Amino acid sequence: MADYTVAELMAVCLAREIKDGDRVLQGLYSPLPMMACLLAKNFHAPNMVYFNTSDVIDPEPTEVPFSTAGPALQERAVAYIPLWQTFDLAQRGELDLIFLGAAQVDKYGNTNLSAIGPYEKPKVRLPGGAASAHLCAIMDTVIWVPRHNARILVEKVDFITGQGYLTGGKAREEAGIPKGGPRKVVTNLCIMDFEPETKAMRLVSLHPGVTLEEVKENTGFDLIIPDKMETTEPPSKEELEFMRQIDPKGVRELEFH
Repeated sequence: MADYTVAELMAVCLAREIKDGDRVLQGLYSPLPMMACLLAKNFHAPNMVYFNTSDVIDPEPTEVPFSTAGPALQERAVAYIPLWQTFDLAQRGELDLIFLGAAQVDKYGNTNLSAIGPYEKPKVRLPGGAASAHLCAIMDTVIWVPRHNARILVEKVDFITGQGYLTGGKAREEAGIPKGGPRKVVTNLCIMDFEPETKAMRLVSLHPGVTLEEVKENTGFDLIIPDKMETTEPPSKEELEFMRQIDPKGVRELEFH
């Protein structure tokens, strides 16, 4: 039996996508990316720059708050910056990566946070993507999905809120979006990336205890399956200790309740 939770595994998987020196934006209501940024900063990427939507840069909270815009995330920050200036930095190419959640994600990494069903008369009206349409056009994205199922991982999103690789291949470049694009998709079952030529989603690794059939049954399209199947590396003892010390109330688990 694993001595870590799925939330802790996902947070570490997201953190591993941050390279030392990356300038990373974590959006509102994103407890797993918040934890991922703090993990990366304290372990393998000390020179990453963490932009939080509570208008601060590189906070060092003693305890993570329930809101990702909470005052605790201003503790020991190196600078304060209005959110519009953060977006301005992104526009100038001075941010590298943003974490992105969605109600739907399709095989080419397009995300939907706008509407389920026809946009003009939807079954469900979603909250919208805020600045994701702008940021997805100019930054790399890592998508996280706490509940991997065929209603979220779909063949084609009902509405593109955040641009992935559109219809695949060179469609993104042909649409005049030369920069950015999805790097990875991290779910509660596995990690996926995008095949370089087709830009279709490809399985990278299965989380410990998860079977290939389980992933296939819960994905609404045919994934590209590698010849050799990898298993996701679990969190280290030190990473688990850090998360449990900085998050005694279990904020990292909120998306799984």
